[in-house]
Amino acid sequence: MLGRLAGCGILLLFFSCGLRSQQARGTEGGMLLSLVTERDLYRSLSLSLEEELRLISGGPLPERASGSLGIDYAVGRRHVKIGLYYAFIYLYGEEHVYESRHRFFLNLSYRHSLGPLTFSWRIRLQETLRNESRGSYRINPRYGMKNKLEAEYSPWGKPWKPFLSCDVSTNLNDPETRYDAVRLRFQGGIVRRLNRTTSIDLFVRWDEYLKDLDPRVISIGVTCKN
Repeated sequence: MLGRLAGCGILLLFFSCGLRSQQARGTEGGMLLSLVTERDLYRSLSLSLEEELRLISGGPLPERASGSLGIDYAVGRRHVKIGLYYAFIYLYGEEHVYESRHRFFLNLSYRHSLGPLTFSWRIRLQETLRNESRGSYRINPRYGMKNKLEAEYSPWGKPWKPFLSCDVSTNLNDPETRYDAVRLRFQGGIVRRLNRTTSIDLFVRWDEYLKDLDPRVISIGVTCKN
């Protein structure tokens, strides 16, 4: 079963590469470092705080730094979660200067386990407000939707779990690309549990842009969760 899942992921990856094989554009490398802290507040309520730093090849400075804060509510036996989040983003933008952005998003997720395999689906609706003093934008705020599918394998008695995911991003209020998929993101790696409350994610991420000439980005990443 796991071999079939990995095979499907590889096929999807090669399919995404072929979508733009006739267009000339490059590939960039990157690195992602993030820290995630989660705390239970009361019964089904939990608080999540995340800080992330993204580095892209070609420059010594970070391409993006962000911090997000959110509250999740678990429904029933915690198979379903609803989350409301805010993120502050400091980004090296199109005008070659750093600019701040504000993002609000709503998550709805579902998890289901079949033996050692756990499948999850998450839909995210988001609004991004961009800084007009740093550049002019055709669309501000920008509304988007993300759909993410993930599979995770938990070997019995082992402290590590491999995972594979696919994330599709869609613009909602851009007249040129409305309701079209604009980016595919594939991510695969291993979650290594250090103790009862702390784990480390090691992964590789592939971002493939479908509607513009931005280069694809292949990144390695480390996430610490506690």
